[in-house]
Amino acid sequence: MGSRLQVRLLALCILVVTISTLPVFLTGAAFFQIGPELGLGPVGLGVITGAFFLTAAAASAPLGRWVQRVGWRRAMRTNVVASAVLTALVAPLASTAWSLGLLLIASAVMYGSSNPAANQALALHTDPQRSATVFGLKHAGIPASTLLAGLAVPVVVLRAGWRAAFLLSALVALLVWFLIPRAEPEAKAAPGPSRGGRALARSDLRRLASVAALGAVAAAALGTFLVSAAIESGLDEAEAGWLQFAGSGASIGARIASGLVVDRGHGSLSGLIVLLGAGSLVFLAVPLSMGVLFVVVVMAAYATGWGWPGLMTATVVDSDRNAAASRSAITQAGVFFGAGGAPLVLGVVAERWSFDHMWLLVAGCLAVGAVLALSVAGRRSEQPST
Repeated sequence: MGSRLQVRLLALCILVVTISTLPVFLTGAAFFQIGPELGLGPVGLGVITGAFFLTAAAASAPLGRWVQRVGWRRAMRTNVVASAVLTALVAPLASTAWSLGLLLIASAVMYGSSNPAANQALALHTDPQRSATVFGLKHAGIPASTLLAGLAVPVVVLRAGWRAAFLLSALVALLVWFLIPRAEPEAKAAPGPSRGGRALARSDLRRLASVAALGAVAAAALGTFLVSAAIESGLDEAEAGWLQFAGSGASIGARIASGLVVDRGHGSLSGLIVLLGAGSLVFLAVPLSMGVLFVVVVMAAYATGWGWPGLMTATVVDSDRNAAASRSAITQAGVFFGAGGAPLVLGVVAERWSFDHMWLLVAGCLAVGAVLALSVAGRRSEQPST
């Protein structure tokens, strides 16, 4: 596959994930307007966000098998159209918390197919020796979504209102259609495990799904509550939106940098463990930070606690590239369960105690995730190479 087509395919995979998740992260970023208008508090926001990701979790495995059957191009076309329509409908129809929640849940069903489709496309059409870097770039989709949501606060929400931001997001979603190739590109990747890697057993995949669920708690905290927490810490609304924008950029940079390091000979699973462990320490520092230091620590939290998903996917995909959609759907379901359950729990903690207690809970989840990932690494080291 030519380099121009490779760039196009990678951009497509990033954007398919971005447009699928933009509605829920835009809800979190614009919550300071949406909450008062619809009568939502932090717990209500947590319930809606949780319902989105739990729905995606339930849909992920069956939709992963569907992608494997119908092909990634057809799955992406369906995803793009449905995402655009549902995002646009939020503006005129979300008049209550219930109507907003139902529209987000409908969007979540399609989100369940976006990652398996993107993973299958990249597994078949990119160089296996660049796997970690490619999937690090592909996993820029979620932080790109929070980046756009944060940017929307000063640029659109504060000027034209949150409903206008949803309409603009729907237009962006429609433009992604034109990146989908009309015909299947020539396959580039070889089947089976790459780099002489060791296969992942089903039990390993389930354990990694648990790691993903624990790591996703950090994503839920940053994507859903950061703007509100930053405002409470002393930043104004525009500054809080710019902080989410910059932090999302730091997460994207960390995913690319960690992928480059891994592709030079270091294990993707080892990199995953390092980022989770470092993230747990950084989140411990968030409650101790104020002013400029708060901004710096939040940037580090994005880079570590939310810099690991590309390494997770590279670990799974490299174990069987031909079954990338169905196998990665298992660990992706773990991400969705974590991102689904965490907002409700974190919202209760923030409302009943404080955002500081919420950050400490995130730190603990990342630490447990690092320990579980270590156990998978130990099991793989005992298996013969395939």
